[in-house]
Formats: sequence, C-alpha cells, structure tokens
Amino acid sequence: MELLEIIITILAAVIVGVAFYYIFRARGPWGTFWSFLLILILAGLAAEAWINPVGPVYWGVAWIPTLFVIILFALLLSAAAPPLRRPRRPLPEAEEEIEEEGVIALSGFFWIFMIILFAVALWGIFAR
Repeated sequence: MELLEIIITILAAVIVGVAFYYIFRARGPWGTFWSFLLILILAGLAAEAWINPVGPVYWGVAWIPTLFVIILFALLLSAAAPPLRRPRRPLPEAEEEIEEEGVIALSGFFWIFMIILFAVALWGIFAR
C-alpha cells in the first residue's frame, strides 16, 4: 500500500466521520468523536488493503470500495448508538447496576474490536 492510498483513506474517513458526528449527530456506541474516527480509519485501511480495486482510479487509488466501507461502518456505528435523550425519571439502583455492566461489556467489546481491526489493517498493509 502506498503512502498516497493511506493519506486518501484517512482523509475520506475524516470527512465521513465529521459529517456523521457533527451534521447527523451520530456519536457511535462509545459517544466520542475519536473512537468513531479511529474505527472509520482502521476500517478504511483494511478495506484499501483487502478489497480488489474497482471503479474509477484517481492518482492511482481506487476510492469507491474504500469510501463504501467507511460509510457502511459509519452507518453501522450510528445505528448501534444509544439514543441521545436520557430518561427524565431517576433510575432505581438495580437498573443503574445493569447500565454500568453494559458499559463495561461495551468497552471490552470496543477494545477487542479495535485490536482485531488493527491487526487486519496491518496484515493487509504489510502482506502485499
């Protein structure tokens, strides 16, 4: 993978990430811009490394499959996000414990997902 492919992939992920995060208010399941953007960048790098280039090629980069994967991941992450509105009534103690367990499980899933996605992207980049 060439440096220009990596730069274009990161730029496409930033553009899609900013659009989803600030325009559509899709925060992803973890609620931060950086985790949302990091997933989009790694997904784009993995797509650039593993998907055969199709479509128009500009500056030696086939951008359609990469952009499609980045948008697909952004849609999946925004669909998995909890609603922005919080309930107005106070939660009983039992429900607070369940919510904390869900956050712990979700953060564990995030790190497992990031490690696997990072390994796939690196393997695709250096395998060629």
